[in-house]
Amino acid sequence: MQKLFLRLTGAAFVLSLLIATGCTEDEPMDPTNTPPSVSLLSGTDLVTSDVTLEPGESFMVSIDLKPGSTPLETFTFLVDGVVVGNADIINYYGEYAINGSTETANNPVTFFGAAKDGAVMDISITPFDIADGSFATFSFQIEDEAGEVSVTSIDVSVVDPTTPLDMTLTGVLFNQAGPTGTGGLNLDNGEGTGSADAEAEIRDLGLDCTVPAPGLNWRRQIGTVNGADMVAVDLTQVENFTFDNVTNKEQIIGAYDTGIALSDGVSVNCATSNETAVTDVSDELTVGDLFVVLSNGTYYLIRIDAIDETDSNNNDSYELSIKY
Repeated sequence: MQKLFLRLTGAAFVLSLLIATGCTEDEPMDPTNTPPSVSLLSGTDLVTSDVTLEPGESFMVSIDLKPGSTPLETFTFLVDGVVVGNADIINYYGEYAINGSTETANNPVTFFGAAKDGAVMDISITPFDIADGSFATFSFQIEDEAGEVSVTSIDVSVVDPTTPLDMTLTGVLFNQAGPTGTGGLNLDNGEGTGSADAEAEIRDLGLDCTVPAPGLNWRRQIGTVNGADMVAVDLTQVENFTFDNVTNKEQIIGAYDTGIALSDGVSVNCATSNETAVTDVSDELTVGDLFVVLSNGTYYLIRIDAIDETDSNNNDSYELSIKY
């Protein structure tokens, strides 16, 4: 009987405990923090998704930052998941605008005042360190005072649409009336050839037979041979164009397409008075003159670097720089 009484007493205690627990009101749950939001606004010249750029090209983003349950704390710019430090941020952007007010770039940005309740950041970014043909992920991250984080990202690719040059070289073109086999120039390798050699694209026109010899009777004119075509570069039609600035074939083609056409002429053998037809004859050359020669589908940019003239023999020559 004692054992039965103990069992009943224990069961009654457990039942009382369950009833007491079931009648207790639920404790109120802690409110869940709503995280902040970050998005890219659309508009003229604004990037909102993955973008492909040319080397050195910048892009603009307008970043809409909204708080959740608690005020905003910081904005952070990341590249491939790595926070860009203040020492390097200037390479991407030197300044930004927050709610229309321009600020010097720093990273992260800490919010104060009204910006803690929402902000729009306008940033012009230059992806200076992305190699041609590759990409990086640029991320824009917002964090609030409760430590809640939101982020949006875009992939930025860099592709150079231009064609790199095949060659940069120098050559020497001699007076056509000078040493045999050196009155023409092979622009592919800069080597002198005969003025009628099949490998030549340009040739010298030799002497002015109306000037008595000995004397400075070199015409200092060049023309084309073997079906090549040459124009003088018109610097008024190509912006900031110099020989040294040319880095791709499209620049040379552009200079050819806007170049100044040259008239045909003749080269005269002063000893025999025989004339040889020469196409695209230049004016008398001066140092710095620029021409583009088209031959068999290749565009050659040439610059006259030096003019070496003698009055005792016909070893006169031009020194040229060539790009193609």
